[in-house]
Amino acid sequence: MSHTYAGHPPQMSASAVTAFVLGIIGALATPAFGLFTALPAAATITGAVALRLTHTRGLRGRALALWGFWLGAGFFLLDFVLLLIAAIGIRLGL
Repeated sequence: MSHTYAGHPPQMSASAVTAFVLGIIGALATPAFGLFTALPAAATITGAVALRLTHTRGLRGRALALWGFWLGAGFFLLDFVLLLIAAIGIRLGL
């Protein structure tokens, strides 16, 4: 639900846009999972903050915050699993 004050639409949340961009970059960087695991983590954290800000301050960008959060969380878990598989493969000498 968006609020309108004195005829002006609410501002877009910069943190929501940042979370979405970090989520996209984190998804694209997944093939280099060992190097870029921090990007999806940052997207997840920024998305959570953006969700809170869009709710408490009535800012626009909730959908972007959600996309950033879920892209970040999903690709962080994928990167973690890939790193775990790589570590097990190295340990077993494969």
